[in-house]
Amino acid sequence: LVTFEIVPIFQALSADEQDSVRLLAVSCAGSVGCGLAREPSVTADVVLPVVRGGCADLSWRVRHNLSKAFATVTGSLGFVGPKHIARQTEVFKLFSGLLQDSEAEVRAAAVENIARMAQLGGADLFKAHIAPLLPALADDLVMEVRSKLAQTLMDCCDPSICTALTDEIILQEFRPLLENFLNDEFAEVQLHILSKLSRVSHLLGQMDVVVNSILQMARAQNWRVRDAVGRLLPFLAEARGVSFFEDHLLEPWLKIMSDQVADVRAACIAGMPKLLSVCGSEWIMQEILPNYTRMYDESQSYLTRITVLRSFAALAEKDGENALNISDTLMDQIVSLMLRGLTDSVPNVRLIAARGLGLVTISGHCDSGVMKSKIVPALNDLVHQEQDIDCRYQCQLALEAKV
Repeated sequence: LVTFEIVPIFQALSADEQDSVRLLAVSCAGSVGCGLAREPSVTADVVLPVVRGGCADLSWRVRHNLSKAFATVTGSLGFVGPKHIARQTEVFKLFSGLLQDSEAEVRAAAVENIARMAQLGGADLFKAHIAPLLPALADDLVMEVRSKLAQTLMDCCDPSICTALTDEIILQEFRPLLENFLNDEFAEVQLHILSKLSRVSHLLGQMDVVVNSILQMARAQNWRVRDAVGRLLPFLAEARGVSFFEDHLLEPWLKIMSDQVADVRAACIAGMPKLLSVCGSEWIMQEILPNYTRMYDESQSYLTRITVLRSFAALAEKDGENALNISDTLMDQIVSLMLRGLTDSVPNVRLIAARGLGLVTISGHCDSGVMKSKIVPALNDLVHQEQDIDCRYQCQLALEAKV
């Protein structure tokens, strides 16, 4: 059915005189290839000629539609293995042409396919046909092209999308581009790198310029940039070591912790489990908690106290799949501050403190004696005395978590 009825129609439409018809036909090339069971001998005669024509089409709209679906179309051709290297090479040459298209919309659409094309073609074809074009694309005058490139480069470092590129290739080809993107005039470009830079956290020890740029961006005017930097700092501690964090990152971390934007402060809260996993309980008690406690004591706004309480409570949560490794002494300090928060004059603070005690209880790392002598009595008292209904509810949840 596909060969004798659909293929002739597909070929006729792909050569139609109206570009609005051709652009729809080329975007369906991937479906036709799949319908032909990805049989290379068949797709080479039916689909590949349409791809060639689409890449050379005089209408930018046709090239744009093909660019958007290029990785899907490539995968449907079935050109896999050394036997089909010549055709694979041709497809990558066609793709490189789209990456150099005169129309920015075409370049931007093609750029989005780079990670998937790297996975389909492997490291050799990537280095031969895509890598040489990256510097020019990174300097493209159109912001959308640079933004899409920043995003797809980080996708190349995501194991769920692309596993074909080695750390050596990433350092050699991507490092200079990452340095430029972090200094781009548009925050959108910077954020595509910052928000996903944790994917290459194991390589940050070999990216000094990138790390320096991140430190400078901790003072950026755009709050989204500061938020992304805050979420990245614990990964820098993992990559560069605890002493590096103490010497270079602790001050930016504390400034972000005191940021005027709540989402930026939340970045530090979210990073506490990672920081504990990397630095250990002893370091947290020596370097972090004294600063946080001072902020709590000197706070003039209840929002500061809430931020500190949430940060303390976050230490009772696991870092991803890693087991929670917290000392009894650190847990005692967490409980002490939470109990102090239960007596605050602001209901919002008491609510957060009760929620924090719930997390402490769920963690299973709090001593049973402390639970019975301090936490449970304090929560029971607040349940009976608290006038705010939301605070009472959080206290009840914390007590139920004990069971």
